[in-house]
Amino acid sequence: MNVRIDVEITPEEMRRLMGLPDVQEFNKEVMSYMLKKMQEGAEGFDPMGFFRHGVVGNMDVFRQWMDAFGKFGGKS
Repeated sequence: MNVRIDVEITPEEMRRLMGLPDVQEFNKEVMSYMLKKMQEGAEGFDPMGFFRHGVVGNMDVFRQWMDAFGKFGGKS
C-alpha cells in the first residue's frame, strides 16, 4: 500500500520549517560588494575565490544533509 501526501509550501515557509536562517540581507550585501569591486576594476579580485572556501568546506555537510533526507523519505 502506498500513501501519498502533497503539500503546497513556499520556499520561505520551507526555510522556516527546516529552521534555516534568513540570509537574504547577507546575500544582498555580498552581491553589492562583488558588484562594487567589479565596477571599480579591482586588480586581483577573483569573485570565485570569494566563495571557494565556503562552498568547498560545506559540500560534505550538504551531501550528509541530502543523504539524511533520502533516508527519511524511505530511500536508502
